[in-house]
Amino acid sequence: MRAILIFLGVCWFPIYSKGQSQTFFSGVFPEVSLTRKLSNENRINFKIENQFILFDNRVGEIKEAQFTHYRTDLMAFHDWRINSTNSMAIGVFYRFQEGADAKRIIQQYALIQRLRNLRLSHRFRTDQTFTKQEKIEVRFRYRLSFELPLNGMTLDPGEHYLMISNEPIFSLQNKEFELENRLVFGMGKLYSNGQKLEWSMDYRTDGFIQNDLRTRLWFKIGYFQSF
Repeated sequence: MRAILIFLGVCWFPIYSKGQSQTFFSGVFPEVSLTRKLSNENRINFKIENQFILFDNRVGEIKEAQFTHYRTDLMAFHDWRINSTNSMAIGVFYRFQEGADAKRIIQQYALIQRLRNLRLSHRFRTDQTFTKQEKIEVRFRYRLSFELPLNGMTLDPGEHYLMISNEPIFSLQNKEFELENRLVFGMGKLYSNGQKLEWSMDYRTDGFIQNDLRTRLWFKIGYFQSF
Protein backbone atom coordinates (compact mmCIF):
# COMPACT_ATOMS: atom_id res chain seq x y z
CA MET A 1 0.00 0.00 0.00
CA ARG A 2 2.85 2.39 0.77
CA ALA A 3 4.29 1.85 -2.72
CA ILE A 4 0.89 2.61 -4.29
CA LEU A 5 0.55 5.89 -2.36
CA ILE A 6 4.05 6.99 -3.39
CA PHE A 7 3.26 6.06 -6.99
CA LEU A 8 0.06 8.15 -7.02
CA GLY A 9 1.89 11.11 -5.52
CA VAL A 10 4.60 11.05 -8.17
CA CYS A 11 1.99 10.73 -10.93
CA TRP A 12 0.35 13.94 -9.66
CA PHE A 13 3.61 15.90 -9.61
CA PRO A 14 3.86 16.60 -13.39
CA ILE A 15 0.54 18.49 -13.28
CA TYR A 16 2.32 21.31 -11.47
CA SER A 17 3.50 23.42 -14.40
CA LYS A 18 1.87 26.84 -14.15
CA GLY A 19 4.01 29.86 -14.89
CA GLN A 20 6.46 27.98 -17.11
CA SER A 21 7.00 28.30 -20.85
CA GLN A 22 5.70 25.13 -22.46
CA THR A 23 6.67 23.03 -25.45
CA PHE A 24 4.37 20.21 -26.55
CA PHE A 25 4.56 17.62 -29.28
CA SER A 26 2.79 14.34 -29.88
CA GLY A 27 3.02 11.34 -32.17
CA VAL A 28 3.23 7.57 -32.54
CA PHE A 29 5.78 5.31 -30.89
CA PRO A 30 6.12 1.73 -32.25
CA GLU A 31 8.58 -0.62 -30.55
CA VAL A 32 9.72 -4.22 -30.92
CA SER A 33 11.50 -6.24 -28.22
CA LEU A 34 13.08 -9.68 -28.73
CA THR A 35 14.41 -11.71 -25.79
CA ARG A 36 16.53 -14.85 -26.02
CA LYS A 37 16.77 -17.09 -22.94
CA LEU A 38 20.22 -18.45 -22.15
CA SER A 39 21.47 -21.05 -19.70
CA ASN A 40 20.95 -20.49 -15.97
CA GLU A 41 17.92 -18.27 -16.72
CA ASN A 42 20.11 -15.49 -18.14
CA ARG A 43 18.70 -13.52 -21.09
CA ILE A 44 19.77 -11.30 -23.97
CA ASN A 45 17.34 -8.61 -25.11
CA PHE A 46 17.31 -6.55 -28.32
CA LYS A 47 14.93 -3.62 -28.69
CA ILE A 48 14.16 -1.01 -31.33
CA GLU A 49 12.00 2.08 -30.76
CA ASN A 50 10.82 4.65 -33.31
CA GLN A 51 9.17 8.01 -32.66
CA PHE A 52 7.22 9.90 -35.33
CA ILE A 53 5.76 13.36 -34.63
CA LEU A 54 2.19 14.15 -35.70
CA PHE A 55 1.84 17.52 -33.93
CA ASP A 56 4.52 19.95 -32.77
CA ASN A 57 3.82 23.45 -31.41
CA ARG A 58 7.49 24.40 -31.85
CA VAL A 59 6.96 24.91 -35.60
CA GLY A 60 4.10 27.40 -35.27
CA GLU A 61 0.58 26.95 -36.60
CA ILE A 62 -0.07 23.50 -38.08
CA LYS A 63 -2.32 23.69 -41.18
CA GLU A 64 -2.04 20.05 -42.22
CA ALA A 65 -1.15 16.71 -40.68
CA GLN A 66 2.55 15.89 -40.48
CA PHE A 67 4.42 12.64 -40.11
CA THR A 68 8.01 13.47 -39.18
CA HIS A 69 10.67 11.05 -37.96
CA TYR A 70 11.94 12.23 -34.57
CA ARG A 71 14.34 9.52 -33.45
CA THR A 72 15.18 5.82 -33.57
CA ASP A 73 16.70 4.02 -30.57
CA LEU A 74 18.51 0.69 -30.64
CA MET A 75 19.19 -1.18 -27.39
CA ALA A 76 20.83 -4.44 -26.32
CA PHE A 77 20.87 -5.89 -22.77
CA HIS A 78 22.39 -8.86 -21.00
CA ASP A 79 20.23 -9.87 -18.03
CA TRP A 80 21.45 -12.01 -15.12
CA ARG A 81 18.76 -13.70 -13.03
CA ILE A 82 19.66 -13.57 -9.32
CA ASN A 83 16.55 -15.57 -8.37
CA SER A 84 12.90 -15.85 -9.44
CA THR A 85 12.13 -12.22 -8.52
CA ASN A 86 15.44 -10.34 -8.82
CA SER A 87 17.71 -9.59 -11.77
CA MET A 88 20.58 -7.35 -12.84
CA ALA A 89 21.41 -6.15 -16.36
CA ILE A 90 23.87 -4.07 -18.34
CA GLY A 91 23.03 -2.54 -21.69
CA VAL A 92 24.22 -0.41 -24.58
CA PHE A 93 22.15 2.08 -26.56
CA TYR A 94 22.48 4.04 -29.79
CA ARG A 95 20.16 6.86 -30.88
CA PHE A 96 19.68 8.06 -34.45
CA GLN A 97 18.38 11.63 -34.38
CA GLU A 98 19.12 14.46 -36.77
CA GLY A 99 21.91 16.53 -35.27
CA ALA A 100 21.78 14.66 -31.95
CA ASP A 101 22.99 11.07 -32.38
CA ALA A 102 23.90 9.63 -28.98
CA LYS A 103 25.46 6.62 -27.27
CA ARG A 104 24.53 5.35 -23.83
CA ILE A 105 25.65 2.78 -21.26
CA ILE A 106 22.95 1.42 -18.91
CA GLN A 107 23.07 -0.41 -15.56
CA GLN A 108 19.89 -1.94 -14.13
CA TYR A 109 18.46 -3.79 -11.13
CA ALA A 110 14.87 -5.13 -11.21
CA LEU A 111 12.59 -6.62 -8.57
CA ILE A 112 9.16 -8.24 -9.02
CA GLN A 113 6.48 -8.59 -6.32
CA ARG A 114 3.16 -10.42 -6.53
CA LEU A 115 0.20 -9.18 -4.47
CA ARG A 116 -2.72 -11.54 -5.11
CA ASN A 117 -3.51 -10.95 -8.81
CA LEU A 118 -1.40 -7.77 -9.04
CA ARG A 119 2.14 -7.93 -10.48
CA LEU A 120 4.25 -5.09 -9.09
CA SER A 121 7.64 -4.33 -10.69
CA HIS A 122 10.45 -2.06 -9.50
CA ARG A 123 13.20 -1.06 -11.91
CA PHE A 124 16.27 0.95 -10.89
CA ARG A 125 18.53 2.29 -13.63
CA THR A 126 21.60 4.46 -13.98
CA ASP A 127 22.88 5.51 -17.38
CA GLN A 128 25.50 7.71 -18.99
CA THR A 129 24.76 9.41 -22.33
CA PHE A 130 27.42 10.65 -24.74
CA THR A 131 26.43 13.16 -27.43
CA LYS A 132 28.76 15.02 -29.79
CA GLN A 133 29.76 18.51 -28.65
CA GLU A 134 27.84 18.07 -25.37
CA LYS A 135 28.86 17.22 -21.83
CA ILE A 136 28.15 13.71 -20.59
CA GLU A 137 24.67 13.31 -19.08
CA VAL A 138 24.29 11.08 -16.02
CA ARG A 139 20.83 9.90 -14.94
CA PHE A 140 19.19 7.92 -12.15
CA ARG A 141 15.80 6.36 -12.92
CA TYR A 142 13.20 4.50 -10.88
CA ARG A 143 10.16 2.92 -12.53
CA LEU A 144 7.23 1.48 -10.60
CA SER A 145 4.77 -0.51 -12.71
CA PHE A 146 1.57 -2.46 -12.14
CA GLU A 147 0.13 -5.28 -14.26
CA LEU A 148 -3.40 -6.55 -13.56
CA PRO A 149 -5.12 -9.47 -15.40
CA LEU A 150 -8.62 -8.60 -16.58
CA ASN A 151 -9.83 -12.21 -16.39
CA GLY A 152 -9.33 -14.06 -13.13
CA MET A 153 -6.40 -14.13 -10.75
CA THR A 154 -3.67 -15.10 -13.24
CA LEU A 155 -2.80 -14.07 -16.78
CA ASP A 156 -3.27 -16.90 -19.30
CA PRO A 157 -2.62 -16.99 -23.07
CA GLY A 158 -5.38 -15.23 -25.00
CA GLU A 159 -6.26 -12.89 -22.12
CA HIS A 160 -5.90 -9.12 -21.70
CA TYR A 161 -4.27 -7.18 -18.88
CA LEU A 162 -4.16 -3.61 -17.64
CA MET A 163 -0.82 -1.87 -17.11
CA ILE A 164 0.28 1.43 -15.60
CA SER A 165 3.74 2.73 -14.75
CA ASN A 166 5.46 5.88 -13.59
CA GLU A 167 9.16 6.71 -13.85
CA PRO A 168 10.85 9.81 -12.43
CA ILE A 169 14.27 10.47 -13.99
CA PHE A 170 16.91 12.60 -12.28
CA SER A 171 19.68 13.89 -14.54
CA LEU A 172 22.88 15.89 -14.23
CA GLN A 173 24.60 17.49 -17.23
CA ASN A 174 27.14 20.31 -17.31
CA LYS A 175 26.50 20.94 -13.58
CA GLU A 176 22.76 21.44 -14.25
CA PHE A 177 20.21 19.25 -12.47
CA GLU A 178 16.95 18.30 -14.20
CA LEU A 179 13.87 16.16 -13.56
CA GLU A 180 11.74 14.22 -16.03
CA ASN A 181 8.63 12.13 -15.43
CA ARG A 182 7.14 9.38 -17.61
CA LEU A 183 3.61 8.13 -17.03
CA VAL A 184 2.30 5.20 -19.08
CA PHE A 185 -1.22 3.77 -19.09
CA GLY A 186 -2.43 1.03 -21.40
CA MET A 187 -3.59 -2.50 -22.11
CA GLY A 188 -1.90 -5.64 -23.35
CA LYS A 189 -2.75 -9.11 -24.61
CA LEU A 190 -0.76 -12.26 -23.95
CA TYR A 191 -0.90 -14.43 -27.09
CA SER A 192 1.38 -17.18 -25.77
CA ASN A 193 3.81 -17.66 -22.91
CA GLY A 194 6.45 -15.71 -24.83
CA GLN A 195 4.48 -13.34 -27.06
CA LYS A 196 2.44 -10.25 -26.22
CA LEU A 197 1.18 -7.00 -27.73
CA GLU A 198 0.66 -3.73 -25.80
CA TRP A 199 -1.18 -0.47 -26.60
CA SER A 200 -0.60 2.53 -24.36
CA MET A 201 -0.37 6.29 -23.91
CA ASP A 202 3.03 7.56 -22.78
CA TYR A 203 3.00 11.06 -21.22
CA ARG A 204 6.47 12.59 -20.66
CA THR A 205 7.24 15.85 -18.91
CA ASP A 206 10.60 17.50 -18.27
CA GLY A 207 12.15 20.93 -17.75
CA PHE A 208 10.81 21.41 -14.22
CA ILE A 209 14.06 22.75 -12.77
CA GLN A 210 15.32 24.88 -15.65
CA ASN A 211 11.91 26.57 -16.08
CA ASP A 212 11.47 25.42 -19.69
CA LEU A 213 8.68 22.85 -19.44
CA ARG A 214 8.39 20.33 -22.25
CA THR A 215 5.58 17.76 -22.56
CA ARG A 216 5.25 14.91 -25.01
CA LEU A 217 2.34 12.53 -25.56
CA TRP A 218 3.13 9.31 -27.41
CA PHE A 219 0.65 6.72 -28.64
CA LYS A 220 2.59 3.49 -28.27
CA ILE A 221 2.22 0.02 -29.70
CA GLY A 222 4.73 -2.61 -28.66
CA TYR A 223 5.39 -6.17 -29.75
CA PHE A 224 7.31 -8.43 -27.32
CA GLN A 225 8.65 -11.89 -28.16
CA SER A 226 10.60 -14.23 -25.89
CA PHE A 227 12.04 -17.51 -27.12
